[in-house]
Amino acid sequence: MAKFKSPLGVVQGGYGNLVTYCVKGQNRVRSKPLEYHDANTPEQQKARRRICIVSRFYSKLKETPIIDIWRVAAIPTPYDRYSLFRKVNTNVFLPNGKIGDFSNLHMAQGTLPQVLNMQIAIDLEDNVTLTWTNHLEYITSYDNSRLGIIAIYSHRSFRPRLLEGISATRKDQKAVFHVDRKTANALHLYVFFSSPEKNAYSNDQYFKLTFE
Repeated sequence: MAKFKSPLGVVQGGYGNLVTYCVKGQNRVRSKPLEYHDANTPEQQKARRRICIVSRFYSKLKETPIIDIWRVAAIPTPYDRYSLFRKVNTNVFLPNGKIGDFSNLHMAQGTLPQVLNMQIAIDLEDNVTLTWTNHLEYITSYDNSRLGIIAIYSHRSFRPRLLEGISATRKDQKAVFHVDRKTANALHLYVFFSSPEKNAYSNDQYFKLTFE
């Protein structure tokens, strides 16, 4: 690429194997590519379909409080919330419109530390018990971090929702909540913590509940 000044001002166009164009008021010259590459190969079509699918899933997040997690997560990065979500999650979506790996999907991201030894169990009445170890109990600023759970039912995988009515904090080291089996054969849960002011979040931890 070469830069030059022209007495004619901005010059753009093609001259032989050269192309002139303007960037921020500067005229620049580059050579044309020697070969033409088809921009519609099967691989490129799949990549575009995958991006469309990610965008469709993300649009559902905007209907829920989940979107605020990604707004906060993007603040210290060079990305906006959508670009960050796509960067983190694009590869888990398949070109056929499905989620290829729920365990590698991330629904929450942030700087708060995760807890340890998180365990989950469900009884016959669909009451779920979640336990964990608060290994940072000596840092009191973390104690009141609020537990959050995002649920995705297998039969409505593009309808993530934040479970309501959960009031447990990090220092409680236990939470009990109810889920509805509905017609799903599995429920994917993404567990995270948020600061009381909701200006900081932790990365999520994934669990799958299978209904028989």
